[in-house]
Amino acid sequence: MLSKFEIDGKIVGDGYPPYVIAEAGSNFNQSLSTAKKLIDVAADSKADAVKFQLFSADSLYPSTAPEYKLFKQVELNREWIPELYAYANSRNITFLASSFDKQSVDVLENIDVAAHKIASSETTNASLLAYIASKQRPIILSTGMCDLIDVQEAVNICKNNGCDSIVILQCSTIYPLPIEQANISVLSLYQEIFSTPVGFSDHTISNVASITAIAKGANIIEKHFTLDKTADGPDHFYALEPDELEFFISSIHDAYSALGEPKKNLLIDERKFGRREGIYASHDIKKGEKISSDNIYVRRPALGLRARYINTVNGMSAKKDILAETPITWDYLEPNS
Repeated sequence: MLSKFEIDGKIVGDGYPPYVIAEAGSNFNQSLSTAKKLIDVAADSKADAVKFQLFSADSLYPSTAPEYKLFKQVELNREWIPELYAYANSRNITFLASSFDKQSVDVLENIDVAAHKIASSETTNASLLAYIASKQRPIILSTGMCDLIDVQEAVNICKNNGCDSIVILQCSTIYPLPIEQANISVLSLYQEIFSTPVGFSDHTISNVASITAIAKGANIIEKHFTLDKTADGPDHFYALEPDELEFFISSIHDAYSALGEPKKNLLIDERKFGRREGIYASHDIKKGEKISSDNIYVRRPALGLRARYINTVNGMSAKKDILAETPITWDYLEPNS
């Protein structure tokens, strides 16, 4: 499996900024104009992608099932997909959608979708997963309602059908999700077993879980959003409103920036203003003059050599003239012949 790859020109993997998906889901209220407003909000909030859900209630449930009416009411009109895709492109944001049947996959393939998202409910749908993997586009795989064997089987299906670009998302299909059930630590397990990029599909009501996921190495973060969380519909009440989404995405990138790298450095301003002792010329030192306690002393801050080197520089010679109060650096010194 690939440890990093591109989605619509942006690299997903360790060492690269987190890829943030703003999940519009069914929150467009069966209105094309509302769907476009959601794309606007996602783009203005600096999300990398905006994602909808593409399914047919007729392919999911018999018409007599209680779920049928609910899903029928929140279907996305497939005829809108090319227009929504073009509109997202015009706003410089990637259009994605979760597909729940092969016909939906074909609709997305026709617009040359950048990646396929697998909803948690479909991760164990082997035939659909194999069909999507055969398209050889990146796959974003949610793992709610899955145990580890389900995840392993899903990854194997993707590999065996030609897809080696997979992001595995920790996810729980409780809406909203109590934060103590987020189980962010499973990302480390996914990284160890699969060596793929990982991420978190966040159904909690705060930013804490996603920020924690960034600290645990998440490469993708997904979060539901809406224009109005008081609107009627199954996904509005726990979703972020526009100003909340903007703050959420900003926080995600701040969290990533705070990670830094696994090395301990003395910051430039710490060196400039820190309360650490350094070696200074106590008065003017001529070129060729020997360095000794007569012409150097220890003062703060440590802009040049730290005080720990004072025994090393004693007895060396000035390579060039050094003005009084100048921080001593190796460039000023040379050993005696």
